[in-house]
This record gives sequence, structure tokens and C-alpha cells, in this order.
Amino acid sequence: MRKAFSIFITGLVMIWAVNLLLTSYVMAAPVEVMLYPASAQITEIQKLPLKAVDGKTSEAIFFIPGQSDPETLTTKIVSPANLKVLDQRWRQLNRPDEQTVTHLKKELADLKKEHRRLQSDNRSLETQIQFWQLQTKARMKTVAEAGNMSAAIGRNMKKTIQDKLSLEPIIDETAKKIKDIEEKLQQTTGKRETSWEVTIVFSGAAAKEATLAYGYAVTGCGWSSLYRLEAQPLKHRVRFTWDAEIWQSTGQDWRQVNIRLATLQPRKIIEPPELPPWIIKPRERLIYRNQKSARGAMLMEAADQAELASPEGGAPTLTRESSFHVWEIGKRSLAAGQRQRLQVREEEWPVEFLHLTRPAQGEQTFVRGEVKFSEDREIPPGMALYIIDGSLVGKRSFSLAGREGMIYFGSDPLVKATAVLLTKAAGEKTLFTDKQTHRWEWRIEISNARSYPVRVRIEEPLPQSRDERIQITLKSDPAPTESTPDSRIWIVEAPAGGKRHLLTAVSLEAPKNLPLDLGWRR
Repeated sequence: MRKAFSIFITGLVMIWAVNLLLTSYVMAAPVEVMLYPASAQITEIQKLPLKAVDGKTSEAIFFIPGQSDPETLTTKIVSPANLKVLDQRWRQLNRPDEQTVTHLKKELADLKKEHRRLQSDNRSLETQIQFWQLQTKARMKTVAEAGNMSAAIGRNMKKTIQDKLSLEPIIDETAKKIKDIEEKLQQTTGKRETSWEVTIVFSGAAAKEATLAYGYAVTGCGWSSLYRLEAQPLKHRVRFTWDAEIWQSTGQDWRQVNIRLATLQPRKIIEPPELPPWIIKPRERLIYRNQKSARGAMLMEAADQAELASPEGGAPTLTRESSFHVWEIGKRSLAAGQRQRLQVREEEWPVEFLHLTRPAQGEQTFVRGEVKFSEDREIPPGMALYIIDGSLVGKRSFSLAGREGMIYFGSDPLVKATAVLLTKAAGEKTLFTDKQTHRWEWRIEISNARSYPVRVRIEEPLPQSRDERIQITLKSDPAPTESTPDSRIWIVEAPAGGKRHLLTAVSLEAPKNLPLDLGWRR
């Protein structure tokens, strides 16, 4: 991190040094922000007056936000070159948090205005729905007129309802943001904000001022991902939109700051834990506790690391890949206490769609898209809107890592699967053998009410014997496409507006006197 910081400063100095006219005892404006999910690394450059301490040393004072960690402070002298940092110290100060209150009030007013606009749009859509509902009762002079009106009503009603369904989650999200800001405002009003006064002691020839670049870690800021996945099965693609919501309440405004987004929170653990000894001894109560404690410590360490790993002026670009990804957003402004939504990426993915169904559990079929990439992708966890053929199907978390992934778009009401039990028989063979038998036969039917054919993946449970005396025989027409240790799988195509069926049977034979638990699928 220190090496990267030095490289950045070297390239930045010539751009910013001529414009830095800030005076001491004033909090500098950031010029670079590396934004993590729940923190940030801030870089600032400031021209500071020097105060002579004695003939050999001088000092300068500047301020950093109260949410920052002064122990993470790194400094670099831009000019003059003959100065050297001898020491740095800090103390905490309190001041009224008027700036944050002002920004929160403005953000609250803007959100309430937007919420009123969205509600107005929603009421307008409700009025349109009511209008088209009334048209269904209108009397037409001819059959042709009635047919044309019915078609128009159907088209407009469908579009209007879809628009309303898409708008409602946005209204809910806006209302939630309003509530959050109102709570923040209540907490912030009358509150005094802390800041750090940092004193840097220099050695070297006497000078009136020095330009200092410094960086520090700060909380009270972060970013999160917001996604939109629009499935278009007929085109075999998904339109993927990735937005980032950035926020900060550090107590200082970010004006035209170069912002970068990192997908992983910095690790708190910088040294590896001690490797516990591997001791093998006779099991005793005391030894068992020690072993359990050691294992518990290792599990806690592993859990801690797992938790830590859980992640413009133009189009954002991926600038670095190591243990995490960094996205260049460009220069942005963000006032203290505000949020902003930025687009990180928008692209189309080629996707193979199919309907997944498990008739033994119900008639629902779930739309699944399989996406494959030519190179590894890292998309950090975030909330996503799932849309198929223009209709919103739900909102839930989304993430992706690697070169492929499965994306589900909910159940399809126009494609259903039913399993009808045709045969259920049990008996005993008593003439020459002493056996009990059981037989089941199902007819599985896929009905497709869509105007285009769909691929369907049918998964049936595979009966498994836990005793060599139980013999199981399987039959099906057609034969399964593939199988796993737990299931038999068929990949079939259901024609547009048609049906597809298959037969599957299970036969069981076991000793007559062997009590059997036939399981749940019977």
C-alpha cells in the first residue's frame, strides 16, 4: 500500500501543486479516494505554513476528519526537498456538526420531492388502469369494433400494469431512504463532530511553507452494488446493468475527487496467526479441551477472514487486479452526508436458457440462465432487480465470481409440469420365494402455453437402497439424458402451445419379513 501511495503521489504532484492555496488550520479537500465497502483511503495535498520551533526544527498543523484513524497516517514531502519528517502527533478536537446537518436536510428535501413525483406517476398509472377497465364495459356497434377494442384494452392494460409493478419497488426504496435520513438527521442535530489536529515536526533548512501529501484510512463512508438483470430468452441474452451507490459522512465535502472503487474491504489481519502444535496423545478430558480450544481459535480466525472477504468522468475502467478489483470512476463531487448513484458497467451477456422443474415437489418450472465468460469475472454481492421479458419478477442478492454462473428468474406461470401416479402396487411372492414387491409408475407432463418452444430440465429423485437385500429396478421412456447420485435428469423441448410427456417407473423387491421405510416419494 505504501509503494502504491508513493507512485500515485509522484504522478499527482505536478497537477495539483499549482492549485493548492489552502492555509493552515483548515481541513484540506481530498484529491484521491479509494473507496471500500465500509471505509476509504483518503489522499490529500496541502500547502502549509511552517512555524519555527528552534534553529533546527519546524512544525506544521493540519486537520483530518474525526472518523479517520490517525495511526494510519502516511506523509510525503512534496516541497521543499531538503525537509525531513522527524515526528508526527495528534489530538482530538470537537466542533459543531453544522455542515452534515445542512447536507442531510438538502438530501431529505430532494428525496421527498422525488417520492412525491413517483407517487404521482403511480396514481397516474392507477387512473389508466381504471380507464381501460371501464372500456371493457363499453358497448360496440359491430363485432369487428368489439374485437379491435378488446385487443387494444389487452395491450394497454398489460403495459400499464407492468409499468406499475416496476415503479412500486422504486417507491418503496425511496421511502426507506427518506426514513433513514430522517433518523440520521435526528441523531446528528445538536451533535458535535470530532476532528483530529495533526502536528508534523520537520528537520532541515528553515522555510516559510511546505507542500505535504498525506493519506489516511477513514470510516463513515463506503459503497454498495446495485444490479439490474433483464432476461430476454428469445434473444438468448441478459442485459446486465451495474450501478454503484456511494456515500460518505466524513464531515468534509469531496469536490472533484478522483474516486476508485475497491471490491474488497482491507484486511485487519496483516500477520499470519501462530501455527498451533499438532499433538497426538491418548484422549483425556483435559487434552480434549485444549484441542477443542485450538480448533475453535482456528475456526474463529477463518470466520474473521471470511467476513472480511465478503467485497466519472467517463466509463469506469478496471485498473488493477490482485486479491481484489479496483474500478476507476473518475472525478466526482460528493458532499458530506450525501449519497450518489453511478453506473459502473452495462453490457449484454450471451445466455442459454432452460426451465427447471422437479415434478415430485410441485408443478412450478423455474427459468434458469447459464452464462459463460471467456475470462474470470468478479461481481461483488449486491441487491439486484430480476426482470424477464419486461416484467419484474423479484429482488434479491446477486454476485458472481469466475467464468460461469447460473441465474434464476423465478417461476414461469405459462410452463407447468405435472406428475400423475398411474400405478401403485404392492404384493408378495409366496410360491417359490419369500419376497415382497412394490411398483410405482408416473406420467410426467410438461405443458407450454408460450408462443415459442422452451427447453425443460426435468429432475426426478433417484431411489437409493441402504441395504443389499433391497433390489431396485428403474425404467423410463425416454431414457434419462443424464443422472447424478441423487437424481435422474431429462432435457426435453416442449413445443409452443403444446405438451411433452414421459413415463418413469420404479420396482422394488425385498425379503418378505424385512420392514421397509419407503421414503417420501411413493
